[in-house]
Amino acid sequence: MERTSRHLSIAAALIAAMAIGAWLRWSLAGVVELSLPFSHLRHAHSHLGYFGLLFPLAWLGWDAAGARTLGRTAWWIYGVATVVACVGFVRSGYGIIAIVGSTIVGGYWLWSAIALLPRMKRLRDPLGGVPIGVVASLACVPPIAMTLRSDPALAHGFVATFLSGLLLLVVVPSALASQRISPGPWPAFLLTGSLGALFLGVAPNVVTRGALLAYAGLLAIPAALPRLATHLRVVWGAVAFGLAAMALGAVPNVRPVALGATHFLILGPVLATLSLVWLPRTPPAWAWWVGHACWGGMSAALVLQAFTSASWTWAAAAAGGTGTLVWWAVVLAYQRNGEPDERSDRQSGPPNPRDETSASPSSSR
Repeated sequence: MERTSRHLSIAAALIAAMAIGAWLRWSLAGVVELSLPFSHLRHAHSHLGYFGLLFPLAWLGWDAAGARTLGRTAWWIYGVATVVACVGFVRSGYGIIAIVGSTIVGGYWLWSAIALLPRMKRLRDPLGGVPIGVVASLACVPPIAMTLRSDPALAHGFVATFLSGLLLLVVVPSALASQRISPGPWPAFLLTGSLGALFLGVAPNVVTRGALLAYAGLLAIPAALPRLATHLRVVWGAVAFGLAAMALGAVPNVRPVALGATHFLILGPVLATLSLVWLPRTPPAWAWWVGHACWGGMSAALVLQAFTSASWTWAAAAAGGTGTLVWWAVVLAYQRNGEPDERSDRQSGPPNPRDETSASPSSSR
């Protein structure tokens, strides 16, 4: 029952975040009107995605790798805080309600990361750098608050670094750990990811550019693993290629490109990989290719907006977002109750003993 409630809460956050995103996209395409401020809905969309979807999925990845995660009571308190924060964003943006809820959420991130400290002794454990990654990402929050009104451009840079840091340093390693995949020594992954997040946000320079290129090279490792399903290898490879293109300057480091890259990273390899430990029944390969086409099309349309603001790019992004929402709604509608089956073994093969990510089962479940 506890496992089912956790999975249902993640599903609810996924559908809600995607529904808000599709609504925003169609409003930008000029098709629908918004009854609430755009900025408030945008904040609710992004925070619900990170608070209600990505971090809970990361916890499932830790659990699959043998790490201790939140108990039942802590999980429900976290869920209530997430709802409070998102309702606050919808009502008044960065107001007191959203700040209180977000503070509780951040506290749970830090608390949960303490359980990973012993894993820092294992150099090839992808979760070894996650505690530092959580702290480093949250360190961007005070500068955001201090510059939000006095220097909006600088605040936006810190926001981009904050969100990129959570993805590169916490969510991606958690997805890889769920399948016992090590991209190399975690200090190297942490260093290149930290500097890469700075390049994508507040400090683009030659050093951070080179670090992002190195991080892209490390992400090529899961793309080359024959034990992963083909569609997973392709989307991990696409992310590695895209980050390398940004690092090399082949595509500009501007907001539309960052939005497209972020959405594809989350909806493509991250969700597809973590679905192996989340969904009781994962879709067949052909269905994944349909899904990748939906969010890949949306991401491509977002990236194209860096080069042209034609109306069709806005409509294409909205159509892709709607297709993604429908795809996940269908997938979730056909899940069966019960424990997950042996899908990981079927799709990913046996763990590699050299990955050094195994640990004793959690005693908290």
